[in-house]
Amino acid sequence: MAFDSTKSYYSISEVTKIAGIPAYLLRYWEGFFNELTPARDTRGNRRYTNRDIAMVLNIKDLVYEKGYKLGKASEIVKGKPRNSEDDHKTAEILKLQKQIGHEKGRQSAVDERRTLLLKEIKVEIEDILQLLG
Repeated sequence: MAFDSTKSYYSISEVTKIAGIPAYLLRYWEGFFNELTPARDTRGNRRYTNRDIAMVLNIKDLVYEKGYKLGKASEIVKGKPRNSEDDHKTAEILKLQKQIGHEKGRQSAVDERRTLLLKEIKVEIEDILQLLG
């Protein structure tokens, strides 16, 4: 599934692929960082905006890349205004979306080749079974 850059909302599974972190960690961060509050649909499913994804990537950068503990990262996040127009992470989001789309395309080509190979093997096995009796 390729990501649509004009999409308004993303599911938690899409965000985990974009950010490269597990869903349980996203849920935990929602409780820890008050600034990370994705909307919910009528069924209660999380709906992340580009702004939410930028916040997730910012938190990930602070914790994993810069080595801040969650408390300090929370202080830093609170000090930053949430302005999506000035957010430099939006370009990173779009880059990751494109990369995931390319990976999915490559994976489907591999799957097609694997399927053809398995069909050829099946035909050969059936031929051997006919020869054996």
